Amino acid sequence: MIIGIDIGTTNVKAVAVDDNMSVLITAERQNHLLSPYPGWSEHEPEAVLENVISVLKDVLKRPDCESPIQAVVFSSAMHGWLAVDENGNALTNIWLWSDLRSDRYARDLRRDQKAPLIYRKTGVPIHAMSPLCKTLWCRSERPDIFSATYKILGIKEYVWLRLTGEYCSDLSLASATGLMDIGQNVWASEALDTASIAEDRLPALVSPGYIKKLPEHYAEKFGLPVGLPLMIGASDGALANLGSGATETGHAALTIGTSAAIRIMTNTPLLDGQMRTFCYRLDEKRCIAGGASNNGTNALEWLRTGLFHSREQPDTFTHPAAEVLPGAEGLTFLPYLQGERAPIYDADARGALHGLTHEHGQAHIIRAVMEGILYNMKCIAGALEAHSPIDTLHAGGGFSQNAFWVQMLADIFQKPVWVGDTNLDASLKGAILFAREVLGLPKLQDDNKGKYIQPRPGYNDAYREGYDRFSQLAGRLHE
Repeated sequence: MIIGIDIGTTNVKAVAVDDNMSVLITAERQNHLLSPYPGWSEHEPEAVLENVISVLKDVLKRPDCESPIQAVVFSSAMHGWLAVDENGNALTNIWLWSDLRSDRYARDLRRDQKAPLIYRKTGVPIHAMSPLCKTLWCRSERPDIFSATYKILGIKEYVWLRLTGEYCSDLSLASATGLMDIGQNVWASEALDTASIAEDRLPALVSPGYIKKLPEHYAEKFGLPVGLPLMIGASDGALANLGSGATETGHAALTIGTSAAIRIMTNTPLLDGQMRTFCYRLDEKRCIAGGASNNGTNALEWLRTGLFHSREQPDTFTHPAAEVLPGAEGLTFLPYLQGERAPIYDADARGALHGLTHEHGQAHIIRAVMEGILYNMKCIAGALEAHSPIDTLHAGGGFSQNAFWVQMLADIFQKPVWVGDTNLDASLKGAILFAREVLGLPKLQDDNKGKYIQPRPGYNDAYREGYDRFSQLAGRLHE
């Protein structure tokens, strides 16, 4: 039996599977988002740790999970930042990928002549999301915390510390910090010099397949089995590619959850001359290149609860959009409600609904929002395809359960979309598949069941016009 744990933005999930990848049990706890000031986005580290321990206990206490545990493997969100003192006590909350407090420092660094070199070394676009920029903010704005900081960690590194006593970071998560050399798999001296930190203030770099048995002291403290085999794992984004089956040339994983991303897998670092895309590690031999958006299903949730105050459930709220023609009859939505990462990297970017007339109703607006999110993903895909053509998409995240939206994706991109037939989240599935690789377990022949959604050529013209409107509007507003 293998247990996967995903430490996400919205929640912490756990799943236990048997040797055939059949799900035995799942568990979930919600993470409480804190936003003490505009643009700030945080989690309380002890609360997240408690959620991790809780879901693990939920899985372990089930009678059908009494078979030997081969590994507990971790996945987690990227770009988190947390300072701890020499005793491992948190000095800050976890500053999430969506935290924009360091935007001014990111803008200053992008204008610096060192920016292209840092990008080439690290593969991380210079943006407020990156721990590099968060470190710059802390150094200047909170020198008291900066001087007291013993180690800079992310949330998974903090959980690992509390479970094992070790300061470790897997290569996958570390490669998303803007502080690691993705070519050499070491901390990047150029980035460390920019951040004014020594290497000893960062955790030791380890392989994502690194395994540590749960020590007796920590097992007793948390009420867990002594010797539980913990595998540090990788980032949720990299594991999502593995879990969705997007591992071959020309195949891209497109996930839309709270945020959204499109990624391809490569054997060597793939960088963009305009610094529009990222390149992170999955492990020592594989990289993930792509781009991420701040604005996914959160834009629809804002529309449902914030603007329309709808009591409809999220899965039925979008149904009226199917009655509107492609292109939303000239209505265009820019989804930059939380600023934006790829491809424009502008924390001050703002959303817009353009082209409204008295003939537009709620259904038109819902459709325009759904289309706008996908048009934005098409922009990101364009930057990626400048270096590596994409012929097939693999849908993942919550949106992949919405058949209407997935068909819209196929029609807008005019590419086939693979939808996996599984009740496993792509990142969790990827974590378990990765653990199987590390443990040397045989590859399952049917580990990626599903179906292809084919594009409909008859919709191409309407969506091309809609995409042109989107691109022109985004260009004007971003000037």
